[in-house]
Amino acid sequence: MNKKELKQIRKSVDRSLSERKLQRDEEKRAVINMTVKNDDGFLSQYSEDRTPMISEDVSTFIENSVSGLVPSESLTLRIHSDCIDDEEKAEYKNAIKEYYTKRYVSDKRELRRNTLIALLLAAAGIIALFAAIIVEIQTDSPIWTEVVDIIAWVLIWEAVDIMVFRNRELRVNCLRYLAFISMKVEYYGIS
Repeated sequence: MNKKELKQIRKSVDRSLSERKLQRDEEKRAVINMTVKNDDGFLSQYSEDRTPMISEDVSTFIENSVSGLVPSESLTLRIHSDCIDDEEKAEYKNAIKEYYTKRYVSDKRELRRNTLIALLLAAAGIIALFAAIIVEIQTDSPIWTEVVDIIAWVLIWEAVDIMVFRNRELRVNCLRYLAFISMKVEYYGIS
């Protein structure tokens, strides 16, 4: 493909994306429409404490459906299906909440762990900077001073990397999981 063809394809895709309107319900929640023709794979085959959880396929569909939205966006999941009975409706709603609650708890735990590690690394880096000053005062060896100085800055940079970049992704995930946990689930028949 040449540049002109790529440019036309890009314009076509951009135009079709801009024409798509985000559907909202009466409460101004973003709507995810999901059609389920066979619900055999809706729940995961595995669960803890007999608490059902949704399958990876269902979670992937839900997460991909909201990939362009703000993480804290209020959501409504509209499941269109003729094969889900009333008992399964409640079970599926609970399974969705259970799945994202576990993901939320896991990411919150990792966020706290990362913050503690970053604080320890920053403290170690600051101590290493003081050590570099002491080494410079005590010895005439610029090599050892530079080695300790490099170690200090590596520790400090790693702390900044964890706090600014890695924890940002976890915070965004936590906001998204809270939106999924509070998501309104509605059921409709297939017309």
